[in-house]
Amino acid sequence: MTLSLITLLLTTALVTAVFRSVPDLARPGLPFGVAAPPARASDPAILKARKRFIRTVVACGALTAALAVPAAFIIDPEAVTAAAVTALVMCDTAAYALAGRRVRAAKAAGDWYAGAEQAVTADLSFRADPVRVPWRRTIPAALVLAATIAIGAARAGSLPDTLPGLDGLSLDGGPRVPASFLTAAHPVLAQAAITIAVPLLLAAVLKSRPEIDAARPADSARRYRIYLRSLANLLLFTAACANLTLLGIALRLWEVLPPSPAATLAVFTPLLVAAAAAVALEVRVGAGGHRLPGGEPEDTGLVQRDDDRHWHLGGFVYANRDDPAVLVHQRAGGFQWTVNLGHPVGWGAVALLVLVVAGAALLGIVDLPSRGL
Repeated sequence: MTLSLITLLLTTALVTAVFRSVPDLARPGLPFGVAAPPARASDPAILKARKRFIRTVVACGALTAALAVPAAFIIDPEAVTAAAVTALVMCDTAAYALAGRRVRAAKAAGDWYAGAEQAVTADLSFRADPVRVPWRRTIPAALVLAATIAIGAARAGSLPDTLPGLDGLSLDGGPRVPASFLTAAHPVLAQAAITIAVPLLLAAVLKSRPEIDAARPADSARRYRIYLRSLANLLLFTAACANLTLLGIALRLWEVLPPSPAATLAVFTPLLVAAAAAVALEVRVGAGGHRLPGGEPEDTGLVQRDDDRHWHLGGFVYANRDDPAVLVHQRAGGFQWTVNLGHPVGWGAVALLVLVVAGAALLGIVDLPSRGL
């Protein structure tokens, strides 16, 4: 019970902290996913919406903890945690969308783009000299995968008839499950998926349309190039860390690693390191490189085009039939891309993802949520 309560409180605090940081992660010209000219970055309407959002997020987190902790003593703690976190994410997301609507309303009422000359800018150097996938940095993840396969092959002949159920973060306590190839190979299959998918996804991201500011084209292009290189290194480092965690889970599943708090900490430490690296990169570089030091002053007399009509759900969803780009950088902040749902390939990518998840669920590689009768 103590571990379940700690997990509940930590998860609630983490979700609250993540949503609380969203306004800080956003680029200056995109408060709550709404395009705003530089002169309006400190508009009272934006500041007011920001304060309301932060107060709401903190209040929702406190209320969730206050209600969920007593409930965990009465109902299954894991079910309470899942329900509480789901409700908290939904409330915080609604608060974010509401803040965006308030900023949009103020923008329309004040006619923020009146008199501004809007434009978009392209930098052909991203085609002539693109940022490429640093393939050598994929080697650590591949080596961890190879090591896991080798250990699994050596252990395969001596596996017991049943394997331990890995119950949450404790990696212990769940009902034992019959030993089979898919059951025993779960971690290895996940490692293989990560080792293959992350470089492919990174290659697509690096070829996506760069985010260049029409007001500062040269400087924003320089920053974005640094941002892409840093992001590539982070993603491949995270892939290696995820494979290390999966190696630890495999050792526990194959009963090579005995259960203990120290073992659990060791297993999940690589993911904590990867999360710390992501936070450090966000603080140092920022989405699109907007936190990097500026270069030579520029004054094009232009502002980035206002394309709010193509963005929905607070800057998370993009749909533009006239845009040939398939992947675009999300407006919500952080290191996120989204598919252009106005492009036929975008719908194909979504359909493919659904098929992959459904196939993995049918094969038992991933477990979909279920409801007991």
